[in-house]
Amino acid sequence: MKFIGTSWSPNMISLSQWDMICHKLTEEEFKFLSHNAISCINNEALARILNVDYNVEHIALRPGDTLLVAHIKGGHLPDGAKELPRNVVLEFYCYQIMESSAPLIREEIAMEE
Repeated sequence: MKFIGTSWSPNMISLSQWDMICHKLTEEEFKFLSHNAISCINNEALARILNVDYNVEHIALRPGDTLLVAHIKGGHLPDGAKELPRNVVLEFYCYQIMESSAPLIREEIAMEE
C-alpha cells in the first residue's frame, strides 16, 4: 500500500526486523507518486495545500509499503492556511519498507572486529 503522512517513525512498523530505503523527492515527484495513496495527513491546512484528504488515522507499515512524507520546515501552518507562509517550506521524502535481508550485527560482534 502507499500512504501519505507528515513524518516518519519506527512506531509505524510492527515487525522486529525490517529494512528501509529513503529518497528525497521533488514536489513534482511527490505529487506523481501520491496518486492513489491513502492520505494520513493529520494537519488540515497541509491537507488543503497538498489537495489530499485530511485523516488522523495511524499508519501501520508492512514490507512492500511506501510512505510519502510532506515534512513542514521553517515554521508552522496557521489554522485555515490555503498556501504556505513565506518562511515555511515543504520537503518531500519517499520511504520504502522491505523485509530485512541483513543479519543483525550485535554489539559484541562489532567490538571483536
